[in-house]
Amino acid sequence: MRFDRPQPPRSEPAVAQALAADVNAARVARGLPALILDDRLSRFALALAREMAQRGYFGHTDPDGVTFVDRLRSAGFVDRYAAENIALDTDEPHANVALLHSPGHYANIVDPRPRSLGVAAVVAADDEIFFVEEFGG
Repeated sequence: MRFDRPQPPRSEPAVAQALAADVNAARVARGLPALILDDRLSRFALALAREMAQRGYFGHTDPDGVTFVDRLRSAGFVDRYAAENIALDTDEPHANVALLHSPGHYANIVDPRPRSLGVAAVVAADDEIFFVEEFGG
């Protein structure tokens, strides 16, 4: 998928915080502990969201073939557990609902293994928002 970007992407920390709150609400509703927000994971999430917005792609693997696992290793993450959710939508409530209704993404949200969470939201052209959730154990 390719996107045109007439304006530079901008980070939206308040939108990311809302997404983190929704992740934790879903976990608590399932009897799981809330995840601890991790600045390092949030910076990792923000890097991916910005890259997707700037380079005009949407995926866990970039156009050069760099994968989620490659990015984890490069950033020095050696956690026992790691998972990533991404969404592209016009606002946080719609992105959250989409993630909750996607079996694979929902499984990451309610997996009992992660202890920490990083989130990012980056707005690009036409109010498209790249959402990234990073889960760490």
